[in-house]
Amino acid sequence: MARTSFDIAVIGGGIAGLTAAHHAALAGVSVGHFIADGMPGGLVMNVGALDGWPTTGALGGAELAAGLLGRNEELGVSLVPSPIDSIEGAAAKTLSGPDGSWRAKQVIVATGASLRTLAAPGAERLFGRGVSQCAWCDGGLYRDAEVVVAGGGDAALSEAIHLAEFARSIMIVTRGEMFRARRSYVTRVAEDERFKLRWASEIVEVLGDKGVEGVRVRDNAAGSEEVVACSGLFVFVGLAPNAGLLPAGVGRDERGFVVTDPGFETTSPGVFAVGAVRSGYGGRLTQAVAEATTAAERAAVRCDD
Repeated sequence: MARTSFDIAVIGGGIAGLTAAHHAALAGVSVGHFIADGMPGGLVMNVGALDGWPTTGALGGAELAAGLLGRNEELGVSLVPSPIDSIEGAAAKTLSGPDGSWRAKQVIVATGASLRTLAAPGAERLFGRGVSQCAWCDGGLYRDAEVVVAGGGDAALSEAIHLAEFARSIMIVTRGEMFRARRSYVTRVAEDERFKLRWASEIVEVLGDKGVEGVRVRDNAAGSEEVVACSGLFVFVGLAPNAGLLPAGVGRDERGFVVTDPGFETTSPGVFAVGAVRSGYGGRLTQAVAEATTAAERAAVRCDD
């Protein structure tokens, strides 16, 4: 019979969730790891080579996630392939989802965030037909092509750099007047003449019939618009937190990300939040691992109280 009660429940299949489950199991408590579709990885699965991860060779997101999942199984972590819709309770938590309900003394929410879509006419209609959110998946389709990347953060520049392995030219359109990405990415873009930059601008329409043929770009400073021909548009315009499972009373910032204390506990005692779902998360994979480790160790101590 499947287990329905755990010392610690970890929700979310990304690297933060896998790490939290790992360190909770190392502490000797029972761990239930809830992954909506039973497959680990989260957004990092879209990354073919991880930057800044301490390893002797190239390592992809899928490879890292699979390795952690295997080690967690060896440690006795119970993988529960079910989404969780709500968390309720005080001293003991009840986790509810379409596949049943479970109990846990402590809960670590590592549900991450989802890529925001582009709110412009044509973007939804042409998604999968030239509009993409994964250069590692689709970049090979744009050999010697002209493509556009929307966004100015780490994700946008990382994907743009990967696209440079295939495309003839890459235009980066960002609403800001400077990038919000790590210095190494900015330097690589600045030194490569194939990158064209549009500051303080945004894409207001995606053009094309059966596929992307161009985008309409508005210069917000000048108030002018221009049609830019391209065959691909890659959208990385920010994240939306996957925090709907938490009670409405749990503290959130103005963008909906979960507020925690320095030990990553939310305003609901016994419920922790780590990684991209959390307000103040720095966006680095190593930071997600550090947060998950701290939360797991803290939650494990609480199980003995």
